[in-house]
Amino acid sequence: MSGSEILESVVPRSIIIGKSTIHRIPDVIQSLGLKQKIMILTGPHTRFVVGEDIFNVLTNQGMNCEIVIVENASLEAAKSYVDLVEQYKPNVIIGAGGGKNIDVCKYCLNQISRKLEMISVPTTTSHDGLASPFIFLNDPTEKYIGECRPPIAVIADVEKILSHPDLIRFIAAGVGDTVGKITAIWDWRHAWRIKSEKFSRFVGGVLENAETLFQSQVSEALIDPEHAVQVVLKALLIAGVLMGTSNDIRVGYGSEHMFSAALAAQTPNADILHGERVALGAIMMAKLQGQNHRKIVNILKNVGCPTNVEDLNDKILPEAIVTALHTAHKTNSMYTVLGHSGLTKDAALNIAQITGVISELHK
Repeated sequence: MSGSEILESVVPRSIIIGKSTIHRIPDVIQSLGLKQKIMILTGPHTRFVVGEDIFNVLTNQGMNCEIVIVENASLEAAKSYVDLVEQYKPNVIIGAGGGKNIDVCKYCLNQISRKLEMISVPTTTSHDGLASPFIFLNDPTEKYIGECRPPIAVIADVEKILSHPDLIRFIAAGVGDTVGKITAIWDWRHAWRIKSEKFSRFVGGVLENAETLFQSQVSEALIDPEHAVQVVLKALLIAGVLMGTSNDIRVGYGSEHMFSAALAAQTPNADILHGERVALGAIMMAKLQGQNHRKIVNILKNVGCPTNVEDLNDKILPEAIVTALHTAHKTNSMYTVLGHSGLTKDAALNIAQITGVISELHK
């Protein structure tokens, strides 16, 4: 870096992972010097998992607090939550729950110009948005909206996460989202070489080393769900923090996420988690990139994450995979292994079959 360049990054100032960490939220708010008028954005289900507990902990400490239930994460709905935040005028907003609640919270942070800080309280391990500055709405089509300041704090209560009724599936989906960084980094470096886009060798190197460490731990971790939650959370947090450090979405978003968004658009009502879609995308993109896609398949199989359409909780047609792969380049203008024109349908079918993501099309 030359002397004339400036690195400006914003990352969470406090990250706490452990048991009963919900009770530390008042201390975090006070230690960060935040004013104590707080709004909690949580879901209709996560309200009873964590939202009400946060409310009780804060009000017992004499803090002024309000709860808002996030019903969906469409852009139009998110605008209505911005209006609610503007009316209440909190100094702190807490996104408590899954990715939907946290992204709506980040959208509010993005839209409100006055002084406002956000605390992220995740209840699943299925996504890396819990600490990143980037916003995706229009669930489940994963439309990229923009960016904001990252949460000032991330507080993950392992006991709350362990209480999830589909815990192992969500841990596996978190692994799926994390292995997607393997193909995202390749795309990022590829765009740097071909299009002279900005690339941070430091951030790329740190993430690659973190991925290697993560891969060596994850299979062993799944023997103990509590340890697995800790391992996957740390991997997702590293990715989110590095996005803030480099101020570049490419740290964790490449052709595999573009495929995920295209597949979500093809199957809007399917019961498929974000990390599961990313996992399938990473397998196929790794093959296109000339990487060892079987290594990714093995990691995913070891944790029970889907590696083909037959493994998905909600079965979809192989044609949806081919169409999503054929149209993935249209979901974002960034340059990846897909190029600007994408794959032909024949090429998409070939890659999907070679990697075993699909077997054959329905006649």
